[in-house]
Amino acid sequence: MQWVETEETVRFNEVDQWGMVWYGHYMAWFEVGRMFLLRRFDLLPKQMVELGYIAPVITLKCDFKHPAACGDLIIIRTTIVKPEIAVLTFKFEILLKEQGTLLARGETTQVLLTTDNKMIYRLTGELEKRINNLLNYCQK
Repeated sequence: MQWVETEETVRFNEVDQWGMVWYGHYMAWFEVGRMFLLRRFDLLPKQMVELGYIAPVITLKCDFKHPAACGDLIIIRTTIVKPEIAVLTFKFEILLKEQGTLLARGETTQVLLTTDNKMIYRLTGELEKRINNLLNYCQK
């Protein structure tokens, strides 16, 4: 499995009164990683809508391992799992850049719907091509 990495610096507004990152920001960082990966394959939300599809998140999981603090440089690692049905399942890891300490590990699952909210069960056309390119890249 191949990961795509992006960096962020923990900002002052992302820490709580104890000086550690508030848990909700990890979900925002998952989104940063997912958008970074999807941009490479022309699968950003606007591009999916242009193809006639949307992909709402239906599940989100996060296991917190170690706190981050203001000023920490973090790495957001993102990959996608090969689906058995027409869903997108992304995996995430957030690490401290210098030490490599695992801060959090998570996963999101998105269903694929047409823009008129009909669930699709099989990929076709341009959407299939782009998602297959993404999957092939991440499965190296």
